[in-house]
Amino acid sequence: MFGLSVDDMAYLIAIVDDEKEEGELIKGLVQNYFAEYPDKPYEVSIYQEGGQLMEELAGQRYFDLYFLDVEMERQENGIELAHRIRSLYQEPVIVYVTNHLECAPEAFEVNAYRFIPKRMLTEKLSDVLDHALAVIDQIDQRAYVVDTPDCAERILYKNIVRIEKDGKYINLYHRNGTCRERKTLTEVMSALASAEFIYVDKSYIVNLRQIESIQKDKLVLKDGSMLRISRPRYRKVREQLIAYWRREI
Repeated sequence: MFGLSVDDMAYLIAIVDDEKEEGELIKGLVQNYFAEYPDKPYEVSIYQEGGQLMEELAGQRYFDLYFLDVEMERQENGIELAHRIRSLYQEPVIVYVTNHLECAPEAFEVNAYRFIPKRMLTEKLSDVLDHALAVIDQIDQRAYVVDTPDCAERILYKNIVRIEKDGKYINLYHRNGTCRERKTLTEVMSALASAEFIYVDKSYIVNLRQIESIQKDKLVLKDGSMLRISRPRYRKVREQLIAYWRREI
């Protein structure tokens, strides 16, 4: 998982603030912003508890952008919540909203994209959205191009599930089907040039975001399929996967 919505068209935005009025204020400002861009579809969801958001994420709900309140008093704060989000997604775009500027250094330890004082929300939110959506668009558009004599196809990284060797060809399984190309796995891995893809044995490359769990010598993928990990690669695969989940790569 990568923190990007499964909806290729709409921006999905989550707001977490234990004060209902504050959450509604941010939502209203976001709505005002998108009213100026009718060609940009979006959805906004508000949560008053981080646990509610995490339940949604565990149920395969994705968001492109998170507005987190740093100082939620009745539960974990926004910094702690960000660590939990990053345990699931590699590149969530997180914006902190707070009255406590002294929290800024700690916030940036979890790669917060921006830090907005609550008293400056109205003034700053539009500029933050301009830049955040540009970042989201850039991440969202990374793609692998399959080029064969019969056709050319552009497949977003986030949609790639796994790639397998098939003689002199590779079969690339993605969210919308399968395509075939005369290449080696080494050539494909070089073209991808991304730490989110790993070898699980000499015949398979897997997208880390598509892994649900690791069970003994097998990977369980989100589409329900299972792949065996070769014994020589098991330790490295496990380490990379755990590091990915903990946002260490």
